[in-house]
Amino acid sequence: MSRFNENSARNAIERPVQEMELLLHSLLGQLTSKDIEGYISPTHTELNSIIPSIVNSTTFFETVILSDKEGNYKIYPENLGANFKVNERPWYPFSARKDEVRFSAPYKSVTKTPKYNNGMAVTTSMNIFNDHSEFVGNIAFDLDLHSLSELIKYNQAPYNARFKVVSYDGHLIMYSNTKELFKRAIPQAWIDMATESEGYFFDEKRNKYVFYRVYDNPAWIAFSVVSEADFEAHSNSEKNLFLLVSLACLISYLIVLFIIKLYFKQAITALYLNINGISIDNEGDSIKKVSESLKDNSKKLEAAIHDAETDGLTNLHTRKKFDCDFHHLFHSERAFYFAIIDVDNFKKVNDTFGHHTGDVVLTYISKAGSEFLTNIYRFGGEELVVIYRGGNYDDFYTLLDLWRKRVEQKQWREEGLNVTFSCGVSSSNEGSSPDEILKKADIRLYQAKSSGKNCIVGLE
Repeated sequence: MSRFNENSARNAIERPVQEMELLLHSLLGQLTSKDIEGYISPTHTELNSIIPSIVNSTTFFETVILSDKEGNYKIYPENLGANFKVNERPWYPFSARKDEVRFSAPYKSVTKTPKYNNGMAVTTSMNIFNDHSEFVGNIAFDLDLHSLSELIKYNQAPYNARFKVVSYDGHLIMYSNTKELFKRAIPQAWIDMATESEGYFFDEKRNKYVFYRVYDNPAWIAFSVVSEADFEAHSNSEKNLFLLVSLACLISYLIVLFIIKLYFKQAITALYLNINGISIDNEGDSIKKVSESLKDNSKKLEAAIHDAETDGLTNLHTRKKFDCDFHHLFHSERAFYFAIIDVDNFKKVNDTFGHHTGDVVLTYISKAGSEFLTNIYRFGGEELVVIYRGGNYDDFYTLLDLWRKRVEQKQWREEGLNVTFSCGVSSSNEGSSPDEILKKADIRLYQAKSSGKNCIVGLE
């Protein structure tokens, strides 16, 4: 009900008010003191056609009054006019700021508005100022509350709720039955209990649940009202349905529990035999399916592990797998060599030829390296690392240099694209921790970059 009241208030109040404010502000650029004077005088101006067209084409406006600072005014439609002083009308905003749109409280109208039998009206108005912030006049529109009520006429409310919009003084100004506008007053107690911007309460005297949303400008309150009888009728049917569903679920649960208790031991035994390759009779077909599902899940797990440890772009090992392998190898106290490779001027490649070409470059370098070495990892961005277990340092250096030359000699189809990499090497006996070994290689990589790039700085 709170959501219904909020959505209904948005459609019936917030959106029309926003449109009205937008329309009034759009008129500001055309309402100079000279324009107002021309509109009020018999002389025909462009404004004489614009303002009537707004009333005729806008569903929520009924009449328009344009006045100057001396109180001279013109009303449209003209046959609805009456003699009055503009600055004495309840809607005239003496304290209104520049560009401020004001909505009046309901008042007795002097215009002949045929839709309201008791002559009540609500008006939105805005004072007009020139470029020097000097007051030059006022424009006011009487709201067509019958048309605005059409916005809520076909609301599908839960619990047979009644949605209505009232002013702070209790006048009904928007309702699906427009004959009741201004005729039926809202209880003052409801307005007094609407203390927050939105909420609900229960009226014990009238046995009604009341949901509300309060607005400041316009000073209106949106109410959704549900009788206790309607609420109880709906809620009792829902409770009965809930009890039936709960009972059915409980019975189903007890049946399943009984079956599980009866066959659990037999099922577990058959499952164990099937997983271990021991044939079972046809009655174990369902258990066999469970076994096959477990095996399938095992394959999926292996695939998931592979995806987690394999870089999607380069098909190399990931940083996560490197951290695991590197620390495990270090603590196993086995000798190994380590290298960091960084693509030279990779940012320039991306900036000049695009990130797609950058991805192609990384993919080619990774594939070329895999022809010479095995344990290659994508360390991050354009950095790759290599772990060379055991063996001879000279062999490792030779393989790295073959890799470097392969990349250097690659002929790219992109004109002006030349790709090289720099490399720094360290060994397992050069540090007391994995971080020290990595840092040693990183320092040598920096030396390779500083030496002109496209080279390998190895062990001293």
